[in-house]
Amino acid sequence: MNDTLTFWKNLLLRAILIVVLLLVAIPGRAQKDRNDAAVKIMTQNMDAGTDLGFVVALGAPSGVDLTLAEIMTGRIPERADLLGKAIADEKPDLVALQEVTLWRTGPTPDTATNVLYDQLQMLLTTLNKYKEPYDVVAVNTVTDIALPGTTGAVRFTDRNALLMRASLRPPALHISEVHSRIFDATLNFQGLIVPAGWITASIHMGNRHFQFVTTHLQSPVPGFPEATEVQTAQATQLIHELRNVRVPVIMAGDFNADAILGSGGSGPDNTDTVALIESAGYAEVWQVANPGNPGPTWPLYLEDQYPPPFYFAPFSPFERIDLFFSKGIDAVGAGQVVVPLPFLSGSPCDVSDHAGVIAIFQP
Repeated sequence: MNDTLTFWKNLLLRAILIVVLLLVAIPGRAQKDRNDAAVKIMTQNMDAGTDLGFVVALGAPSGVDLTLAEIMTGRIPERADLLGKAIADEKPDLVALQEVTLWRTGPTPDTATNVLYDQLQMLLTTLNKYKEPYDVVAVNTVTDIALPGTTGAVRFTDRNALLMRASLRPPALHISEVHSRIFDATLNFQGLIVPAGWITASIHMGNRHFQFVTTHLQSPVPGFPEATEVQTAQATQLIHELRNVRVPVIMAGDFNADAILGSGGSGPDNTDTVALIESAGYAEVWQVANPGNPGPTWPLYLEDQYPPPFYFAPFSPFERIDLFFSKGIDAVGAGQVVVPLPFLSGSPCDVSDHAGVIAIFQP
C-alpha cells in the first residue's frame, strides 16, 4: 500500500515539475520568437468622407450643408467596422493612420461639440469586437475648424494617429520618446490656415531598435503653387529633424507625393518630394520590394460629386502616395490592403479612397 502511495506521489510530483518547466520555458521561447520575427507595419488614410470641395467652392452655409449631407452618405461607421476587421486579420505590429476625423455638430460654431462620427473611437471599438485590441500611442491633431450651416454648425477635426497591437505590450514592444508635432510651414488658403504634422517614436522590439515616423504632408492644390512649396518645406523639415538619428528609421504615411513619377505619372500630386527624401538616403520601400509594379494607392473613388445624392464615384487609382521610406533597415515585402464595401449607389465603394499599405521589415 505504501509503495503504491509513493508511486502516485512521485508521479504527481513529476507532473507538477513538467508543468512548471513548461510555464517557464514557453514565455522564453515566445520572446525568442518575437526577437527573431519581422516587424509588420501598416499605413492607412481612413478618409474623412469629403475633400471639403463644396466648402471651398461655395463657402458657408450652402457648402457646409452639402458637406454634411456628403459625410452622412459616406458610410463612416460601416467603413470603420470593415477596416477594423481587416486590421484584426492582418495583425500589424504598428498602424499609422491619417484622416482619423472627428466630426461634430451644434447650434453654432462655438457650440459644435455633439459627436457625430469619431473615426478613431469607432476603429478601436471594432478592433476590440474582433478580439484584436490596439493601444493608442499618439494622436496628432492638425486641423480643427467649425463653420455654420443652414440648420447648425459642422466641426471638422483632422487627426493623425499611431496605434500598437495590445498583445505586444512591454516587454514584447516598448515605445519611448513619443512626440506629436506640427510643421513650421502651413498653407494659407484663401485666409484659412491649413497645418500638417507628424508623429515620431522610438521603438524597441526584441533585439531591434528603430525610429518610426508617420506623417500626412500638405496636398498640392491645382492652380495654387504655394501648396506644393509648403509640402516641399514640410518634407525638408522632416529630413532635417531626423538628421542626427543614429538608429534605423522607418517613415510611413500619406505623403501626397506621387512615387510613380518614373513611370510617367502626371497626376495632381506630381511633386519632387519623393526624390527629395530619397536624396537624403532613404529607400522608397514599395519600389524596392515590388520592382516594376507601380502599385497605385489613390483614388479608389472620387468625392465631392454633384448633384446629390451622388457624392461619390468609383475610380481607378493612378498615383502611389501612401508610402514607406526606410534608412538603415531593409523591407522584405510590401503589399496593399483594399477592402471593398457592398455596392450602394452614391456612396464609397471601398473602406477608404486610399489603399492601405503593409510593409514588413527584417533586421
